[in-house]
Amino acid sequence: MSYTIDGLTITEQLLRLTGRANKPFAERLHPGIPGVLGLRIPDLRALARRIAKQPDWERYLAEAEAGARSETEDFMEARILHGLVLGQIPVGALEPYLQHVARWVERINSWSVCDTFTFAGGKRLVAEHSEQLWRFLTSYLEREEEYPLRFGIVVLMQYFVDAEHVAELLERYLTVRHEGYYVRMGLAWAIAECYVRYPEVTEPYLSERRFAPWVHNKALQKIRESLRCSSEEKRRLAALRVPLPKD
Repeated sequence: MSYTIDGLTITEQLLRLTGRANKPFAERLHPGIPGVLGLRIPDLRALARRIAKQPDWERYLAEAEAGARSETEDFMEARILHGLVLGQIPVGALEPYLQHVARWVERINSWSVCDTFTFAGGKRLVAEHSEQLWRFLTSYLEREEEYPLRFGIVVLMQYFVDAEHVAELLERYLTVRHEGYYVRMGLAWAIAECYVRYPEVTEPYLSERRFAPWVHNKALQKIRESLRCSSEEKRRLAALRVPLPKD
């Protein structure tokens, strides 16, 4: 029997939200991704909070982890909702929780499914389990598939760009060799965030041009677009751009 909340299945709950959706805009942002409804993230977060407050939220997870029953119900937003619920449920023992996260990672099929994820408990959970979460996330940097790899890059950026980890994190990012667009964009975003927070640690990686040229240039672009970057820094960083073959 399908999981229900307020008497409606998850599919029915999602379709109920389409009155506030912008499907054409969302489809343009997710070319080639099937099942895009264009639902608003705040609406999905509100639904995720309601699910996580139910006494039978584990039934929801079991159904979500099994995947949609048919292609017509396999909405991208159902996968986003799954990740958002994982950011709301109570965490008892860490390992069972990470097993739930790992099963969800295998269902990521777009950048927005990946990027809306946060750990339940946020930075408090990370502070309590820093070593285990570092090992869990860095293991994804060894994956060959585009979206699990992006997951590792982006969530490490979210929680481990700090004084203790930034230098090792940059070294870990150097090991990533993947031509997928969303991996390269994730790397550029993460490098830019490292620079904005720790420029003295990150700038040598840029001045020595240690990252792949496309990633290097895109990271420079993102840094220079940041309001946290001074005009003098922008001028200095612009000179570090490397020519690409199409240049």
